[in-house]
Amino acid sequence: MDAIKLNVINEVKIKGRLLSDVAKDYGLTTKSVYQIVQQNEQKSNKSRLAMVQQTKSLGLRLKQLWTRH
Repeated sequence: MDAIKLNVINEVKIKGRLLSDVAKDYGLTTKSVYQIVQQNEQKSNKSRLAMVQQTKSLGLRLKQLWTRH
């Protein structure tokens, strides 16, 4: 991901700035700032889901191992 997108995401998500203000600062449309933030959210959600699934799988595996001993 390029530096501008990371900066935009940081401005909106961490600093809590308005999409329209961030768009003006970076010479983008409000819609493009929204899309950048949304794409980042979707990637984050997929990563979280994968971690949750792995955690459940490992938990089940540990439970199986404990019941064998």
